[in-house]
Amino acid sequence: MEKKMLRILIAYDGSEMAQNAVQYIAEYLPEKQTEVVLLYIQTEVPDAFWNMEKEMDFRYKSSDIRACIATQHIKINECMGKATRILMDAGFPEGSINKKIQIKKVGIARDIIKESQNGYDAVVIGRNGDNKLKDILVGSIPSKLLGKIQGIPLIVVGGAPKKKKILVAFDGSKEVMRGVKHLSRIMCASDCKMTLCHVVRSQSIFQKGDEKQWQESEQKRMEPLITESKQHLVDAGFPFNQITCEVIRNKVSRASGIIEKAMEDNYGTIVIGRRGLTIIKEFFLGRVGKKIFQLAGDLTVWIVR
Repeated sequence: MEKKMLRILIAYDGSEMAQNAVQYIAEYLPEKQTEVVLLYIQTEVPDAFWNMEKEMDFRYKSSDIRACIATQHIKINECMGKATRILMDAGFPEGSINKKIQIKKVGIARDIIKESQNGYDAVVIGRNGDNKLKDILVGSIPSKLLGKIQGIPLIVVGGAPKKKKILVAFDGSKEVMRGVKHLSRIMCASDCKMTLCHVVRSQSIFQKGDEKQWQESEQKRMEPLITESKQHLVDAGFPFNQITCEVIRNKVSRASGIIEKAMEDNYGTIVIGRRGLTIIKEFFLGRVGKKIFQLAGDLTVWIVR
């Protein structure tokens, strides 16, 4: 049965990270079955000019503002053209690439969230944007999107695409099971290698014998869920011999266990499920998914909630 057309939203600002996000989609997704929307959100007049308004009469700077806006439009069109060329060079038809430039309405993150509700299969963004200092001071756009994009994957690209090796941080939750289903529907199956990896954290409350028994019990609990997820991938066309399953025991932290595995075995993408929590629980407990996101560095992370 022929797969339906995918619709992917790329939040794009022309930065190097944004271009990496475009390159990731160009390399990983089926070019003949994917429609890409490049979303560029701009401020109508750069903030710097409004800050100057207190010091300079608006009448004397209006021509400068018009010149700045014209320059900004040229820059936007150039970077949109660059993104389009990346996709077309990978075989995406020009008609499947749509450019959407809009003035910031509420805030960049909230505008992306609103647009994501218009029938997309995933939202893609670079880990850092065009203003790295602002990312540090007020928080990056991806961190603001974390947990707010629901029902579809948020794909945060950390650097230039690496080998097509995907590590699923498997915990048996409905979120990660949903993530596997999204993977099976979205990714090009033929040349990806995938590992479903479950990390069993050591429990200091147990005696040595009880600890071993608990870990064996946890592994048995996961096995049917891992088998079910593997079957989803096989049914979607992923070669059986390119899907592996692994249980890692005796790790102090599930998050660091996943990151260590990804780094040691040269994975390029990690898939995590993220459960919804109250703000208070989020603050005190944190979540494995969020910790993996924070530690991932230049890896690409899929977050499914």
